[in-house]
Amino acid sequence: MERLQPRLKLMLLSIVSVAAFSFGCWNPFAPPEHKRRPDTQLTVKPPTTPENVINNLIYAMTNRDIEVYEDCLDEDYWYHSPPVFPDDPDSFLDLSKDDDVTIVRRIFGLDPTYDRPGFQVIEFTFYHGKPQIELGEDKPEEHPDENWVVFEGTVDMYLYSDETKEHGHHVNQTMIYKLRQDSDGMWTIIRWEDEIPQ
Repeated sequence: MERLQPRLKLMLLSIVSVAAFSFGCWNPFAPPEHKRRPDTQLTVKPPTTPENVINNLIYAMTNRDIEVYEDCLDEDYWYHSPPVFPDDPDSFLDLSKDDDVTIVRRIFGLDPTYDRPGFQVIEFTFYHGKPQIELGEDKPEEHPDENWVVFEGTVDMYLYSDETKEHGHHVNQTMIYKLRQDSDGMWTIIRWEDEIPQ
């Protein structure tokens, strides 16, 4: 557990830093047309297509549903963020599935053993274009025998401390999700890569 603590601090610092570098503090009293709201009518779908898994990820984030979130991730899942601070090459973050789920559970405020409150309201939207195919022959060192589906786009996320939505953080950045299909035809996210705004 001690190994996770620096990663957790860096993950939360990453969220705050990206928000500060991208937008700083936002005015909760700003006109509503400047705040895009996620689709709250989403339902969980069977992971039979990559699009369904992305739908389920958005559902999990918006509804703070850790079980659905965990189901979106492959057993060999890996999260990567490049250095948050350009002058500190060690400020990158790499997480396995277990570490990622532990951190997200805390962000969701669902870990009673953690001494800090999580975010009570999360608004998560993912704007992306047509998914691309990443061929195994183009990535022989990573997945030589599999073709992965890649979604790249902008995540717009508001994380609020409570229902009043007066205090929180805004994250707006490019994220890449790579998905693979198992032998039963089910899809999961195998890689999540963040791109830090320059």
